[in-house]
Amino acid sequence: MSEEQKTETKRGRVRRLLLTPLAEMGFRWKKGVSPEDGQRRLDRVADDLAYLTDGNLDRLFLSLQDKGEGSARCFWPVHATFVAYAQLAQPRPLEEMPGLASWFASKAGQRAQAEDCLVAHLRFWMAKRRPPMNDAEHRRVAERASEMRDRVIRLQDKIDRGWLISEADEAWLDAYRRDLQRATALVDLSGQGDAA
Repeated sequence: MSEEQKTETKRGRVRRLLLTPLAEMGFRWKKGVSPEDGQRRLDRVADDLAYLTDGNLDRLFLSLQDKGEGSARCFWPVHATFVAYAQLAQPRPLEEMPGLASWFASKAGQRAQAEDCLVAHLRFWMAKRRPPMNDAEHRRVAERASEMRDRVIRLQDKIDRGWLISEADEAWLDAYRRDLQRATALVDLSGQGDAA
């Protein structure tokens, strides 16, 4: 690895592997976008995609080559296009989503913990990349939490009695415990922030 690559920033890496090659292909801003505004937009894209591996930045480059806007497909795509294709190439880790951390750090996260619904909420976030937004979604999360609690109790009772459980049940229980630990850590981070 060269000295230049050692000191390269995350933003610089995204520029080198994605934005500069797209610009060299002819991507440009529509008339009326100032160079400063265009640079700010690309900086935001670079910051939001910095989590991608080099290989997935290469995949994203290949995917976006024909996704330019305008009749000639030569104008930079909107931010949402970059993010959507990045999610396909490599989903962003939930812990890096600001909305997730703030939700679990909020009263909603503390309430979910008190109601023993953390895993159901975390899994909703994993599937939808957002919290439940309406009554139907809240009911579904509560139902899933109840089903999971019942299953944990049944499986733990079998284990406590010395009975064997199936490999599938054991894998499910391990995944549940990992998700519970992950969600609890997110809620616990909020308490550390309050104390500081």
